[in-house]
Amino acid sequence: MTDDKDYFYRRAELELEMAQRTEHPEAVKAHYTIASYYLDKVYNDTDEAAADPAASDEPTPA
Repeated sequence: MTDDKDYFYRRAELELEMAQRTEHPEAVKAHYTIASYYLDKVYNDTDEAAADPAASDEPTPA
């Protein structure tokens, strides 16, 4: 994992912990939403797909 992905993973874990500790339903939802965004940054391979056009599902222009 890269340093950025390590950071985003740790932030996601912290958001999940905060979601479990809080009692207000809207705060819980917000923490889970933020954790989801961080996890997308960890597991989304768009950086690698951009470097390798063959890895993309998008059709290549003719």
